[in-house]
Amino acid sequence: MKDHTHLAENIIEIYEKKAHVWVRLRGTYLYEKVWLDRFLALLPQHSNILDLGCGSAKPIAAYMIEQGHRVTGVDSSKAMLEMARQNFPEHLFPECNWIQGDMRTVKLIEKFQGILVWDSFFHLSPEHQSAMFQQFDHFSMQDTVLMFTSGPAYGEQIGDLFGEPLYHASLSSEQYTQLLNRFGFKVIIMIAEDPNCTGHTVWLAQRN
Repeated sequence: MKDHTHLAENIIEIYEKKAHVWVRLRGTYLYEKVWLDRFLALLPQHSNILDLGCGSAKPIAAYMIEQGHRVTGVDSSKAMLEMARQNFPEHLFPECNWIQGDMRTVKLIEKFQGILVWDSFFHLSPEHQSAMFQQFDHFSMQDTVLMFTSGPAYGEQIGDLFGEPLYHASLSSEQYTQLLNRFGFKVIIMIAEDPNCTGHTVWLAQRN
């Protein structure tokens, strides 16, 4: 397999440079709603949710905030976090906390009832994805709900974001299942290339 390590490590720089054009391209249509509703249905009211790779906080974090939940958003891109803070200033939205940091290394004292890693986890190398389950474990409590997007099968792919090579990777379904089980998560539902969510492969699990 060709070594794409340099491309994986360049993801943060790409999103920093392309943050505003990416946000305009992404728009605010919530095509993830069916999955977010499944995720939120497993949580108590007014839960603490950790959104890893939160971007500008719109539309995903915005939807969770509208449903009455408290959101801690983490993103490596300073430009993305600036937009999140503009969209949801912490002095007006005390239930929000926006943290610039790398999901692989960010240190948080708080435990969360929900952990969401949507369209960000799959930019990590397979090795770093495996290691992230220790982070998930650290941020979790009893009954924590975890939802993340992945690829449909093991491998690496290089996409394109406004002329920049955009790295994606995935473990196999068997590997994800083994890691979830190892860290005490039971798979609630997993759909590969969901036609009702623009072809996303989504995992929804809950801590035993």
